[in-house]
Amino acid sequence: MNDDGSPAGEIASDLERARITAQVAHGVVIKLKEMGLPESFDGDLANLSTDLGDLWAAHKTLTERMDLLLAPGENDWGSVGDQLVDLRASIDHVAWHLKSVRRPLGKVTRFAYKLSRETA
Repeated sequence: MNDDGSPAGEIASDLERARITAQVAHGVVIKLKEMGLPESFDGDLANLSTDLGDLWAAHKTLTERMDLLLAPGENDWGSVGDQLVDLRASIDHVAWHLKSVRRPLGKVTRFAYKLSRETA
């Protein structure tokens, strides 16, 4: 069984993965808003939470794709080629979010440390 309850060796359904990804992203929003992140950060928070949620999901997808590639008995070059293409798409997706997350992550991090110094 996968962590999400799907049968081993199968990629989780797109709908279920989207729900979980949205929950992760929403969790980031709730955490930071409950801690008092000002409304002026809402745009950055939207980008940050989306990127972090998608990176979390991409990690799961990448793991599943690697498991499929490395499955015993997978010796058909056509299937291996397809799996490598899928891996490349997953890696490109991760790369996009890694670039996108830097600015909002840095901005919210600087705010967190500034607030920490002020309240110490």
